[in-house]
Amino acid sequence: MNSQNRRWLLIGSLLVVGGALLTLVFTSFTGALVYFYTPSEIKAKGNELQGRKVRIGGMVQEGSLLREPGSQKMRFMVVDNSERLPVQYEGMTPDLFREGQGVIVEGVWRSGETFQAATILAKHSEDYVPVKMSEEGIAKARESMLKSLR
Repeated sequence: MNSQNRRWLLIGSLLVVGGALLTLVFTSFTGALVYFYTPSEIKAKGNELQGRKVRIGGMVQEGSLLREPGSQKMRFMVVDNSERLPVQYEGMTPDLFREGQGVIVEGVWRSGETFQAATILAKHSEDYVPVKMSEEGIAKARESMLKSLR
């Protein structure tokens, strides 16, 4: 085998191995992705998502949080602008989790049933202002931030 044939064989082998590696990487990422849906989207795509691991995001409806005494079990409603979805969860909750706050729950969707959450992630505002900061301090901080953007 001459040197030119070896070179083409090496290039072809590298392309095959590289393609196989890329395929493995992309298929492993696809299996690990968990998509975020609102209660309205869940109601619209119910059968499509059957048995899949999903994340549902919305607000914890005021007055819907019911904790079972003596256990870590709880039920609540996740709402968006038009739909609400019953959720059941057992376990520790994040400190920011409460009624009227944003929440993301993760679990396996079973159409027509209460959503069984395996994980709860509390959402919070992106705006951080220390509790003791005065109005004057807030104005100075805002002005300083705007100067840095110019």
